Amino acid sequence: MGERGGGVEVKVSVVVPGPQLVADRSTAGSASESGLTPPRIPTARVVCVFVGVATVLWLVVAASAAWLPLDHPARAANWAFFPGRPWFGGWVRFDGGWYRAIALDGYWYHPGHMSAVAFFPSYPILMRAVGAVTGNVLIAGIAITVCAGFTIAVLFGQWATRLIGARAAWTALILLLVYPYSLYFYGAVYSDALFVAAALGAFVLLERGHPALAGLVGMIALAGRPVGVALVLGLAVRAMELRRAADVDVPRRSSRLRLDGVGGVFIALAGLAGWCGYLWARFGDPFVFAATEGAWHQEPGLRTWFKLMFFGDLTRIDEPGRMILYLAHPVVTVLALALVPVVWRRLGRGYGVYTAVVLLIPAISTTNFWSMGRYALGAFPCFAAAGLVLTDRTIARRMVFVLSSLALVVLTMLYARGVYVA
Repeated sequence: MGERGGGVEVKVSVVVPGPQLVADRSTAGSASESGLTPPRIPTARVVCVFVGVATVLWLVVAASAAWLPLDHPARAANWAFFPGRPWFGGWVRFDGGWYRAIALDGYWYHPGHMSAVAFFPSYPILMRAVGAVTGNVLIAGIAITVCAGFTIAVLFGQWATRLIGARAAWTALILLLVYPYSLYFYGAVYSDALFVAAALGAFVLLERGHPALAGLVGMIALAGRPVGVALVLGLAVRAMELRRAADVDVPRRSSRLRLDGVGGVFIALAGLAGWCGYLWARFGDPFVFAATEGAWHQEPGLRTWFKLMFFGDLTRIDEPGRMILYLAHPVVTVLALALVPVVWRRLGRGYGVYTAVVLLIPAISTTNFWSMGRYALGAFPCFAAAGLVLTDRTIARRMVFVLSSLALVVLTMLYARGVYVA
């Protein structure tokens, strides 16, 4: 979920990547100063990569759903939404059923039981709206995810190029698009792609000098995921960085540059406020979405914070494949958190704050790190940081590309078979 910022007129572009600039970023800067256009990633190139990956994954989903047995055959009846059309049906698993029910029937809450209020409203509201056109809310959900994923690819390339230069940005973009859990960008009926698209869009708008528009787009993010608060914090800190840079730059360059804006980004809070207001009016508790987490065994407390379930599960899993799936999530968590200092130094404090908070909220609140691979998609600055680390390490970069691509195909196949991968 992204945000928009407005109320700002900017005649001069100010780029504040952070205290340290990378080599190709400074090269881009010198090109700009000499009147040349800095290198950019051609949009057609981005489109080709996204469409290529999407095509492969759709074939994998169709083949897996049609020809491979479900991991739990008893669930077949629950997922029989597209009989004879596995290319659609394979994308609707687990949370997809919840989003379908919410889009069709609205919200409900049964204390002590799994309830719809655990799912924030941006995605199912959009499913309902688009479903009025497509005639099927699940087709709408698949289309929303694909469109959001495409938007992420295009915006990420532009955003990363601005901050770290075209070479590192291209590496970062490939890392993002073939990241194993990026399968949720290509058709899965989950809200992650919409959240990332909105969050990325909000930062792009802020970088272009539109804090109020960033705040408006941010409403989608805050009404879409509990971690949306990280976006407000990151936008506010980034807006202060940009304003500070503008204040320094004005005497030297242009008195027409006006950056009035930290306040505009807080418009995003209206998304969360509206959701909480609805819950208060309907169920008498503005934070009932947190109360229902106990039904998923994610209630706050020492058992969750110290990951007692995680260590207990390690002693019970006896299949190597499932152990790999299980351990992948804490490994991703550690790797992503290890990149936060790189984000802070190279991209700036605003992105560092956003990335740290968007990772720590689910890392602390989950009992066993499960789904952290998917939640890490929200920490998109980590992929820019990884791009910086790997760009000049040719062998390591190619190995990561190959292994990540293979893992993406395997996880997509498992997801279509009904294995809960994240």
